Amino acid sequence: MSEPLETWIDAAIGETREALVRDGKPIALRISRASDEGRRARWGELYCARVREIDRRRRGAFLELGLREQQGFLPLGDDGRVRMRKERVNLREGQGVVVGITREAARGKNPVVDLSETGHDGEEPHRIARHDVDEELVLAKPAPDPQLRAKLDGAIEDALARTTPIPGGGMLTIDAVTALTAIDVDAGARQGSGDPERFALDLNIAAAQEAARQIRLRNLGGIIAIDFVSLRAKSHLKALEDAVRAAFADDPWSVQFGGLSRFGVYELARAQLRTPLHEQLRDPDGRLSAETVALMALRAIEREGRAHTGRQIACTISPEVKAWLDAAEIDWRAELSNRIGMRWTIDSAPGPRDKIDVRAP
Repeated sequence: MSEPLETWIDAAIGETREALVRDGKPIALRISRASDEGRRARWGELYCARVREIDRRRRGAFLELGLREQQGFLPLGDDGRVRMRKERVNLREGQGVVVGITREAARGKNPVVDLSETGHDGEEPHRIARHDVDEELVLAKPAPDPQLRAKLDGAIEDALARTTPIPGGGMLTIDAVTALTAIDVDAGARQGSGDPERFALDLNIAAAQEAARQIRLRNLGGIIAIDFVSLRAKSHLKALEDAVRAAFADDPWSVQFGGLSRFGVYELARAQLRTPLHEQLRDPDGRLSAETVALMALRAIEREGRAHTGRQIACTISPEVKAWLDAAEIDWRAELSNRIGMRWTIDSAPGPRDKIDVRAP
């Protein structure tokens, strides 16, 4: 019988964050940002769309969704038509259709859609429905317990880290690049019996379980290669194969297993439905985005404001983070004032992008 699940959720200024937790450990994260409204598509949304271009070389149609930054990609079959339930449908440029988002943008590619209906006029493309799980995020409220917000902060920080510990000792190194995600298993200072083969098997099984949790937590998909510690005994190789499959047994996304190579690398493919966490929160250069740091700063101001009732709160951030706030992509000023009152100042000073200095003088 599986452990009961709990949910941590917090509607902070500019973003709502949710963690699904089993036995005290987060196993899945979702983040919905106010700035994405009208800019980016989310999994499960429905759109009235217009066919902008049919590109037979790429075997797809590009659709206007009414978003400022993204257009949808609708795959075409070898016959140049698109599947709609049990039918094969011809499309024409300018045609109006209803589509659903089946995969969010990832690795620089457009969101992928499937066709639900035809026969619309194609005027003014727009979203017509969210997925039910995203409706829950829209209705979420700020976390009543500051410790819950701190838990979410920690869970997200851990999920962005390149290395993560394996329970019982050892380390996973996770590198997500354009073509695939590579995960390396290292014994580190893990203690074990005097039997090297048994030690390696125990390490690999623990690593498989933690890798499955981290992959789901980070919204990683596509080709994933896990470089396990070498095993020799055929029975141990079989035990590891079984352990990998068991670790992904309750994954809600489709997982295809490729098996162990002669070099001890296990390959699998996981469906990519949502944007990977690192792409959502970091820039392509690997740094936290200016928006991510700005929203962290707003949470820090709110935290200090609640801890020091009635006192003025001063915050200093980098110029690029201040510029993001000044651009007012979201109405953060009104929301911050509603939460702690008009008793804060935000200034900038040269320094690392992720440096935030908040104080109550």
